[in-house]
Amino acid sequence: MHYLFFILLSLIWASSFILMKKAALTFGPLTIAGLRCLGGALLLAAAWKFFRRANPPERRHLPWLLLTTILGYGYPYAVQPYLVHRYGSGFIGMMICFVPLLTVLLSMPVLRVFPTRWQLVGVLGGLGCMAVIMADGLRREVPPLQLLLAFSVPASYALCNTLIKRHFTDLSPHVLALVSMGVATLLVLPAGAVLEPVAWQGPFWLSAASVATLGILGTGAATVMFFKLIQEQGPLFAGLVTYVVPLGALLWGWADAEKVTPLQLFALLGVLAMVAVVQLELARQARQARQARQAP
Repeated sequence: MHYLFFILLSLIWASSFILMKKAALTFGPLTIAGLRCLGGALLLAAAWKFFRRANPPERRHLPWLLLTTILGYGYPYAVQPYLVHRYGSGFIGMMICFVPLLTVLLSMPVLRVFPTRWQLVGVLGGLGCMAVIMADGLRREVPPLQLLLAFSVPASYALCNTLIKRHFTDLSPHVLALVSMGVATLLVLPAGAVLEPVAWQGPFWLSAASVATLGILGTGAATVMFFKLIQEQGPLFAGLVTYVVPLGALLWGWADAEKVTPLQLFALLGVLAMVAVVQLELARQARQARQARQAP
């Protein structure tokens, strides 16, 4: 079953970027973000009976909950459709592969966890590949500030993951996701309704179906499956999904007549190789820790 979840999760998240592209034909980025969080929150609320015994957030969680809601849901969910609409789902989808590398970097100042030599090699190599992707973006006449905005999305996800690791170890991930999506809906959706007109003359039903699929499957169901993989198979196995998503996003972009260059593929494969270096080192450390605990 966990392999089925892995395949489904990879397909769903790889399809999220083309769904953002189609949703943006009618809705603005804030509206897409708000509707996406609303769909995810409704699905998780419907599944409440499966985790209703979990502890609710406490008062000490509230400041960090607001911050992780903005970093993990509100900000990236609004920025991604904005960029996808202008520069293509494949190119922007590639950026998600930087989340594991940036998480390692941010763990140093936030968690005081420092990388080993091989982890450092992987991080530096991944950043070098990122420079290649950025250079390719400049060749596509993507303004430098827009490239930095695209890079800020995986940075936001990585910082959110790091803060969750530090401040929410005692809180059910299902409850955390439900509350975060609910708060993000209340913050973002009204802003979208006020600031962004709906393009009724466009392909409304295609966009509506895309954003509904993005919310229910790409946010709600995918979150449940991802947490299920973490609980049953561990974060290393679940994290492998981020290796597949950028490749799927590129293929969806290519199918939608977006240009895919050899330089993009070279840089993306380089990033994936560097992430593999980091993950293999983490697996080695986990194996050594298990052996140490089992030793008499």
